[in-house]
Amino acid sequence: MHKSEKTNNSRTDHKFIKNDSIYSLRLARDISETERLAARIAEPADYFQGVRAKGSVLPENILCFKRLSASGLRHTTNPPDQHHRCIVVTAVRGTGRLCLDAASIFLNEGQAQFIAPFQFHSYMDLQPEAICWIFLSFEIPSLQGIDPLRLSRPRTLGATEWVLLREILQCWLTPERHALLPLHAGLFLARLAEAGSSKKLFPVSAPHSGAAWLARLNSQILSRLDRPLGLAQLADALGSSESRLRAKFRQITGGSLGRHLRQLRLQKACGLLCNTTIPVNGVAAQCGFDSVYTFSRTFKDACGVSPRTYRNQSLEGAGATD
Repeated sequence: MHKSEKTNNSRTDHKFIKNDSIYSLRLARDISETERLAARIAEPADYFQGVRAKGSVLPENILCFKRLSASGLRHTTNPPDQHHRCIVVTAVRGTGRLCLDAASIFLNEGQAQFIAPFQFHSYMDLQPEAICWIFLSFEIPSLQGIDPLRLSRPRTLGATEWVLLREILQCWLTPERHALLPLHAGLFLARLAEAGSSKKLFPVSAPHSGAAWLARLNSQILSRLDRPLGLAQLADALGSSESRLRAKFRQITGGSLGRHLRQLRLQKACGLLCNTTIPVNGVAAQCGFDSVYTFSRTFKDACGVSPRTYRNQSLEGAGATD
């Protein structure tokens, strides 16, 4: 055997010995900590009555995806996105600003932010171009167990949360482990909720059946976006009064129903301007505006540019991408 081969083998053996020593130290530490905690456990007063789960519901229909470029992430939410699913976005590498409804939240590396169902969200000021943001998207029967996350500020991940996030990704990438995905995701959400900030961006009430009610509301709105829709008509369709409708929407979301309706119209308008050649007056009509003047003024107030300029900028951006 050559001297160089002996040296390489020696280095490899040393590496294995070092890694094995580190593992042994960690294992010994974990065993010692487990014994310490075990010593503190008292005998149960009743061997048939224990701690019951309170509002803990596992996430369902889970999706994992990532964004590795700032421009790609901005493109996916222009115009602002909105849907019935929950999302937890984690900034592994890169920073940026997350716009949630009317709030602007800066997300640092190593932080996670919860996005509730039907919250408008978009991204801006992303740095650098090469990022690594991980998205956990899911449905959940009740938000009660993770209510502290709703409209709260970003949560900085600790060692346990990083371990759970890695477990989620490993389960997602390994079909044989998909059954464990809801368990790890549920633990991850519970950890984030446990340490969530007590300072809310908006006052929030307990959600209960709020998500289902919002789904019904949005279904009614989206089916009528091509014609003028007053809140009184919307209230009638939902079997409520206008005042109760406004109050319930504000109670659940913390926002204005009129503004929500306007945002849905503008979101549809942005899609038509970007993806069709329908004239601006036709876009206004299909989005329920009573005149092209009202549409243009509302659009410019919200987006900062006229509908025509927005369309031109979209075409220029698509040309540059191609």
